[in-house]
Amino acid sequence: MKLLVILIGLCSVCLSCQTHTGQTEPQYIKELTEAKKITLPIDENSYYHSRYMFQFEEGENELLVFQNTEKGTHKIIVFDIENQKVFKEIPINRGGPNGVSRLNGCYPFFDSRTFLLFQNSVSRTSVYTDQGKIKKNYSTRRSDGAFSINIVTSNLYNPCFIKDSILYLANDDVHQRMKKGDWQRAHLFRALDLRTEKQWNLPLVYPLVFNMEVKNPSAGYEYSYDFNHKANVLACSFCGYDSIMVTDDMKNVRWYNGKSRYLKTLRPIVGESADGFEWIGKQQQSAEYWHFMYDKYRDVYYRFAKMPCELGPGEYPLDDSKAREFSVIVFDKDFNIIGETKFPGSKYFYTMSFVGRDGLYISENNLANPEFDEDKLVFACFKLEDLKDK
Repeated sequence: MKLLVILIGLCSVCLSCQTHTGQTEPQYIKELTEAKKITLPIDENSYYHSRYMFQFEEGENELLVFQNTEKGTHKIIVFDIENQKVFKEIPINRGGPNGVSRLNGCYPFFDSRTFLLFQNSVSRTSVYTDQGKIKKNYSTRRSDGAFSINIVTSNLYNPCFIKDSILYLANDDVHQRMKKGDWQRAHLFRALDLRTEKQWNLPLVYPLVFNMEVKNPSAGYEYSYDFNHKANVLACSFCGYDSIMVTDDMKNVRWYNGKSRYLKTLRPIVGESADGFEWIGKQQQSAEYWHFMYDKYRDVYYRFAKMPCELGPGEYPLDDSKAREFSVIVFDKDFNIIGETKFPGSKYFYTMSFVGRDGLYISENNLANPEFDEDKLVFACFKLEDLKDK
């Protein structure tokens, strides 16, 4: 019995060491401070919100891709960030030989002349030119016959990335009757070789903290991630879990503390579809982690943390409260916490943000913001600076 207790203790110590490899205590020495604002024009047929928005560079130009498929329009807008104007617009054909069905994400395919378009309804990813032509179609239907919505999407929180001609995508292996052991068999990422069209699951699965039995999971198991091409590192943040999962070989993982100093310890709570709007409303008002991004210009990572809140008058369970406060946790290249800045509610639209040359851009298109204008995309640019004594 004593031997068993000792072995359990040793295992606990080893697991603890693996969880926080090479990590120091949080050092709050950096803060995000507003440096400027940019305003990007949109017309009356464009919507002020999109989950599909990506910054990239083309020569000297810093560009922002903005998928606009609301209000009956079907196009991609490319903005010139520095000059704050439309760089080009790419209409998406709805029918014919170059037709694209319902669009569920886009991504710049190396430059502004070609894009990857993701289509759930037909399990397809298309290489699409700015002239409205489909150069190539890739089937994303799984070889085992299964079908998954998230396997063919790329958005702010789950951006696709390409390394050595292999396209990596978020995967959805969560099925209708999840038993405790199923979570550790649910693959988080899927790969598609753009040369051979071969597909496979990466051996990265949900952590052991996901050990609940759930029928028809509806929410609570989401994750956000980003890939650091320079260091060949993939980092993943789960919405209901404090720790950050990191891998540099797409197989073995290590864990780092990613807890917000403003939140209590978070553990995953997965809701069932049968729980209905009551549970969804409760989830929407609870604290959770959201967007996770790598900043290649400053070699740091950002993690958005949503503060608990209450829905305001006229807000529905599916809405995210306009008054919700949030924070941005900053990690250095070794995933040590070096800062956390808290932001007020009713001003920012934190679900729309991107990293640019000059800093971290966060949308101000919050409906509760007195300066909100549906004909403009307004972003505040925040610089990472040394924390000043207050």
